[in-house]
Amino acid sequence: MAKTIFYGVMSLDGFLAGPNDDMSWAEKYLSNDQDYGWMELVQSCGAVLMGRKTFEFEMKNAPDLDRMLPTYVLTSQPLRFDGVSPENLQFISGDLKAVIPNIMAKHPGDLFIGGGAQLVEGLLQDGLLDQLELFIAPDVLGRGVRLFQDPNLTTSFEVLKTEHYQSGLVRMSMSPKASKS
Repeated sequence: MAKTIFYGVMSLDGFLAGPNDDMSWAEKYLSNDQDYGWMELVQSCGAVLMGRKTFEFEMKNAPDLDRMLPTYVLTSQPLRFDGVSPENLQFISGDLKAVIPNIMAKHPGDLFIGGGAQLVEGLLQDGLLDQLELFIAPDVLGRGVRLFQDPNLTTSFEVLKTEHYQSGLVRMSMSPKASKS
């Protein structure tokens, strides 16, 4: 069965982005020598879903990014991006309970959740997130955008596996706890 999988990095103190939605702090972990399971994940996925701020960060910092998978940007203002039409990209809006099954019906495979914090929060609130591939970085940002506004939403998840990387990142693979009948 296809899953929704969030794959992302957060600082030791829980921030996805620094002040002004800055994600550049995490760029030092990008490496040609280590892909952190990214390619394996992409190969299992049929599409990507990301939030507007994540998309805007990508457009600012990597405008020529090759979109290997069909990419959907969830935004309450899709017309804001009129005229932006890179290949394999769609702007959508709507209730996540309708958006997720619609995307997954069009694209067989898992759905890669590429960020950001509001999108992840909404998926957790609606019980629509099946897996967290969360990388904890040994950085303390002090302020910015918290990945989990309500940390209680993650208490229904359990850590299945941890992996330590030479870069200092720690990967936690998590999924919802099995319900007790």
